[in-house]
Order: sequence, then C-alpha cells, then structure tokens
Amino acid sequence: MLFRRNKIKENTKKLPFRRNQSYNTSGWDSLSIIEQFCLLFLPCLLCFLFYTMLDMTEMIWWLRLIISAGIVGGLMGLITLIVNYFHEI
Repeated sequence: MLFRRNKIKENTKKLPFRRNQSYNTSGWDSLSIIEQFCLLFLPCLLCFLFYTMLDMTEMIWWLRLIISAGIVGGLMGLITLIVNYFHEI
C-alpha cells in the first residue's frame, strides 16, 4: 500500500448535443517515419537543387538562397491552392 501508485484515469468530456464529435488528431501522427522524413527533407533538397542551379549565375550567396527558398515556397503554395481547388469541386 505504501509503494503502490494509483492509476490515472482519463476523463473524456462529453459535450451535450454532439453525437458525432470529431477529435483533434494530427495528420502527422498517422504517417510512418519514412513519410515524416520525406516531408521534412525533400523541400530542403529541392531548395538545395535550386541553389546549385542558381550558382551558375554568379550571384551573391544570400540572394541565391532567398530566391531558391522563394521558389520552393511558391511551389508549395501553388500545390496547396490546386489541391484545395480540386477538393472543393
């Protein structure tokens, strides 16, 4: 009795008038470790590829970095817009 720990019981709070309530679960939790690795490092790799392609232009390194990060961000935004557009159809 002295060294026994009480189990912590989780109390799920039920909201009134909501039968099919959705729980806040992240999409990140359902991905495998390989998919999580790809989601983190593939944009970095794409930015590095654009950086090395811009290396041929002999620009300043920080300008090349800003341009390559902007291109990757623009592509990600464009993909998001296209997916949201076709999801609404």
